[in-house]
Amino acid sequence: MNDDDDDGGAWSRIVRSDDEIRAHLGYARAGIARYGFGEKLHPDDLARPWSHSAEWADNAWLRGVRFVLARVLGEPISPAEPAAPQRMTALEVFAEVDNRACGGDIDEIMLQGHKVPVHPGWPPPQSAEAWDMTLMWLEGHTPHPPVCPHGRGAYMWMPGCDCRDIGSTLTPAERAHAASQS
Repeated sequence: MNDDDDDGGAWSRIVRSDDEIRAHLGYARAGIARYGFGEKLHPDDLARPWSHSAEWADNAWLRGVRFVLARVLGEPISPAEPAAPQRMTALEVFAEVDNRACGGDIDEIMLQGHKVPVHPGWPPPQSAEAWDMTLMWLEGHTPHPPVCPHGRGAYMWMPGCDCRDIGSTLTPAERAHAASQS
């Protein structure tokens, strides 16, 4: 799929194919199912987004990945969603992400519990981090997909898997160069 919307320049063009996006959406859904937290996160858990296990944080990350990829493909986010929405461009997804912030923006959501108080009704900060990285991956600003074939995100990578690179905008060559300089 290629988003030809010129309003946002390079930040609005999706460079990943539908097949690639669909595969990664499947990985995210499988990871969410594996963690078994269900479709609704408990409000008490959302009030303390950084005090949970790595599995909880990874589940929140994968929910963010699922949201963006499903919207781009025009698929339901979850089985509970009755009808698939229209396909969305990267700019439309970004606008919906800001709408979900209920008056905040993606950066504020990511900072919840650190530099910004936790807001009831906002998604977990790990989901906002995933929105940001998923959009960057879709647009080709990072070579690393937001979820690996094992259904893991940034908080639960597996030794020997490329999922350790999730959340990084560095290419393997840039990472090797940085490591050699330290």
